[in-house]
Amino acid sequence: MKVIKNINNNVAVCLDSKGMEVVAFGKGIGFKKAPYDIELSRIQKTFYNVDTAFISMLNDIPVDIINISDDIIGYARDKLNTPLSSNIVFTLADHIYFTLERYEKNIKIRLPIVNDIQHLFEKEMDIGRYGIKKILKEKGIYLPQDEAAYIALHIINSQERDRNTEDLHNERMIDAITRIIEDEYGIKVNKEDFNYSRFVSHIHYLLKRGKKQELMKSDNDKIYQDLVREYPKTKETAETISRYIEKNIQVRLNDEAQLYLMLHINRLCTREGCYQ
Repeated sequence: MKVIKNINNNVAVCLDSKGMEVVAFGKGIGFKKAPYDIELSRIQKTFYNVDTAFISMLNDIPVDIINISDDIIGYARDKLNTPLSSNIVFTLADHIYFTLERYEKNIKIRLPIVNDIQHLFEKEMDIGRYGIKKILKEKGIYLPQDEAAYIALHIINSQERDRNTEDLHNERMIDAITRIIEDEYGIKVNKEDFNYSRFVSHIHYLLKRGKKQELMKSDNDKIYQDLVREYPKTKETAETISRYIEKNIQVRLNDEAQLYLMLHINRLCTREGCYQ
């Protein structure tokens, strides 16, 4: 196998014997300057058909989190007959990493449709519960059942389906929301980067829940107020986006949904250099 691009010391983009591009994991495989050949015995895991937008995030997420995600997705593939997106290991790893960060800061967001997921998607919910147990075993952190439902949602959304009219409408709204952020901060968002793909997936979720009048609820008022004080510009941007959402789908975002929106605006903007 030939290494053609190093991501970090332990991750590299390679070409296999058939010339197909693959993301490979292995201790020290990315240490030497590319290109060069490497023995297959040094490679521990490989991932095919990975979107280039997701490769850049591999420096941001610890390998142990990716390993946890890979284990969960392996379990999911055994449980389900539906093909899953080739990028799901990385999107789920990013979600798990963000979830653990939230819990360290005591930010708990309750998913209002947990009961619906439990009844309508039993297999996916079982995968979510497996994921919670895996995280507890590997990281020693206990997450509540709501988080099992979040994992289930990632599995549901990764099952390959044709895009419908609602998805296309949401994509147009997300384009407009992105332009609002660009105008507010005077930046140009890199839409080829994983950072933006992550932002898009979370705004898709917010719009879908909003259209069903199923906005998240919890007891994060103090965290919301602290975030407003620390990032007033983010609050202003969130309010502008909220007015746009209300105008287009007649849904007023509550404080909890605004907190969710602010967290992801802030996360996008930190990576895009808005605060420099």
